[in-house]
Amino acid sequence: MFVLRCTQKLLDRLNATPDPEPTPTDTVLGDWYANLIRVGRIQVVLAVSERSLLPVVVPARDGRSLAQRLSETSRLVLSAVGVPLDDAIAEHGAMQSWVIGKTVNRRVLGSLNDLAFQLEVGLRDSPDRTLLAQSLWLARTPLKVIDYGAPDQATLAAFAGRRALRSASLR
Repeated sequence: MFVLRCTQKLLDRLNATPDPEPTPTDTVLGDWYANLIRVGRIQVVLAVSERSLLPVVVPARDGRSLAQRLSETSRLVLSAVGVPLDDAIAEHGAMQSWVIGKTVNRRVLGSLNDLAFQLEVGLRDSPDRTLLAQSLWLARTPLKVIDYGAPDQATLAAFAGRRALRSASLR
């Protein structure tokens, strides 16, 4: 289960009411923060994981299936950045249930805004790049809040840590 923490702009677009006290997330990547991005006639949702700031870009159409599309696309992004397939599938499985919440972490919101600016440039300058390719391009962007590391590397570290904890508990 995860919490999809939407900006007010995205909540308005989805016509959604956030859960005032969502259940804690039980995924490796934590809650996901999402915002609606418009560049000309293109409308996408940029979502970043709270724990590693991994970005995922999905089309903004059909708000009812946004969390499902985010879950599916995150599995593809995880595999593409090098997360072992069984871990990517397990994360996808854990993301099959969700609730909508308000944003609460200003650090993540700041990173979301930084990545949104980069995405706007990417959508303008590389209009032929797929949304998955945009996600992977953004995942290599160094971010101050993770000590100028890139979200793809922070994600690999998060999954490596989870695997290490799992194998230590089996001993």
